[in-house]
Amino acid sequence: MPASRLIILSVAVAAAGGAGYVAKNMVAPPPQVVVDSGPQAPAVALQDVLV
Repeated sequence: MPASRLIILSVAVAAAGGAGYVAKNMVAPPPQVVVDSGPQAPAVALQDVLV
C-alpha cells in the first residue's frame, strides 16, 4: 500500500473516531424534575414594583 493511501486512511480513521467522540458527548442528560409547591408570597410588595 502506498504511503499516501496509508496517511489518508489514518486521517479518515482519526476523523471518524473524533466524530464518534463528539457525538457521544453531545447526548444531553435527561431533564431534571421541577417540583412546584404552589403559589407563594412574593418577595417584594406589589406597591413597590408598580410605581
